[in-house]
Amino acid sequence: MHPTVGTEHALDEEIVGVVVFDVQDAGGHGRRKSTKACSIAAVGRCPVGQRDGFSTLPPVDLRCPTSRRCVRWCVLACAGGLATWSAPVQAEPRSDRTAAGTDARAASREDSVATVLRIERIEVVGRETVALDRIERVLEDAGLRPGAALELPGDRRIRIARARLAETGYFRRVTLRLRPGSAPDRVVLVVDVEERLSVSVTRVHAASSKFTPFHGGLTVVERNFLGRGVWLGGGFVWGTLPRIPKARRQQAYRVFAEAPRLPGAPLGVLGSLYLVSASEPYRVAGPADDPSPSSFSTFDYDRIGASVGLSFPVVVGFDLGVEYRFERIDATLPTDPVWTRPDGTVEPVDLRMRDGPHRHTVLQVSLTWDGRSEAYRHGKGGRIAMDLHVGSPGLGSNYEYLRFVAGGGYTFRLPWRHWVTPSITAGQIVGTAPRFEFFYAGDLSDWTPGREEGLLYSTRGPIDVFGTGIDERTFGNIFGVLDVEYVWPVFRRRRTRWIYGGDLFLSIGTFTLAGDREQRAADRAAGRPVAPFGLRANFGLRLDTPLGVMDLSVGNVLRRMPL
Repeated sequence: MHPTVGTEHALDEEIVGVVVFDVQDAGGHGRRKSTKACSIAAVGRCPVGQRDGFSTLPPVDLRCPTSRRCVRWCVLACAGGLATWSAPVQAEPRSDRTAAGTDARAASREDSVATVLRIERIEVVGRETVALDRIERVLEDAGLRPGAALELPGDRRIRIARARLAETGYFRRVTLRLRPGSAPDRVVLVVDVEERLSVSVTRVHAASSKFTPFHGGLTVVERNFLGRGVWLGGGFVWGTLPRIPKARRQQAYRVFAEAPRLPGAPLGVLGSLYLVSASEPYRVAGPADDPSPSSFSTFDYDRIGASVGLSFPVVVGFDLGVEYRFERIDATLPTDPVWTRPDGTVEPVDLRMRDGPHRHTVLQVSLTWDGRSEAYRHGKGGRIAMDLHVGSPGLGSNYEYLRFVAGGGYTFRLPWRHWVTPSITAGQIVGTAPRFEFFYAGDLSDWTPGREEGLLYSTRGPIDVFGTGIDERTFGNIFGVLDVEYVWPVFRRRRTRWIYGGDLFLSIGTFTLAGDREQRAADRAAGRPVAPFGLRANFGLRLDTPLGVMDLSVGNVLRRMPL
């Protein structure tokens, strides 16, 4: 089954412990090796048809002195998917049943104490394109290297290493197991992986609206370029002519690359190039909730820019990112744009954009804590992210503003192996930011088209379920989102090529959007809600495929239809 943690989506795998016995045969002449395997689910569950724990062990006659001296490895405990081996039995033989029973109970008490074994070497099995040093760095960061001591049963570093390898996204399955080494206190750590397709489709644009008859595009990422763990990708979106006179086609293109960790340094680098050609709609007539294209006009602008950034791991689980984005904007604004209301009132329209060619630069600082890997061990895990954008003439920008967004969520595993994740996100803009930096209502609603590569292909507002006037809001300076998601793992298929697993999910929540100080004062004076709120809700099936996660949901359909 597939426990989804947050919006992000990792399918859990079993950890396999291999139990090796080296005993004499029945006649006492020579040795035979018996291998048993057990599957211990990483989140504390058993797959269908399996149970936690080992099968019945091969019989060993403790009354026989020859058999007792020849027991090489005896597994008496298994925790966390790892097998624990004891040292060879050296006790003197006894001839009575009481002595045999006493010895067995004593051995059980001794092996209940943690056993310390040292890793003799590490073997990686199943690797094809992922660089070996990439896997070794993950293991080393978790404290697993040749010579390291393991306390068995239940050394938490094994679980940490496995979770981090799974989080890289390179592997469909990750299995860690131990087998005996060259000495009684030595073991070989075997890392058995099954690689998944490193190319994924992260976003698909295909929709229709009353404003734009059709637009489409996609974003593709190669997460392991040349086997070095480098991310390389690109995306585009292209639309037909809007149903507004003098409007032009909207299109955007972007390429990006990222090295999450440089060799020999706890440092990551990233960069991108992009081009945006927009024909942005703005209201000139009709009521505020009317999505008809006849109530809108457009103005054109082009953006071309690039970004460079660095990322640093502060402590375990915490990452600090710094990015600098610079772009040239060329906008053609109408002269004195106004909105004529149905009652004849004329209001000036602030397009939140400078006319002509100008510069826009941003320094972005982000801090992220991701503890969702804890869900593999404890059935719970959280994530917190904070993002600060600073635009200033001191950075070479013609805009001066601060944009801050913070959010967090926590995932709980329920006793019946379902998952629930409450989350909250909020943000605010202070200053004179460009139009495309403001919070957009469509980005907050599950049922309304949002921005795609920074472009608006629809004039439809959120559905006003509560009658608060949220459908009259387009942009805002302040927003808030509260959401709860329930995930039901439905199936997990290991032997199919195109579908790995699927989850049913149900989410419900609310969101709000408010303007700047002047707009809030005007809303109060007119008796309108300052911060109207709307409903967020979605239901569907998530499929994990070699090309990424496919979302088959009600909201996904509603966003793509020309309602």
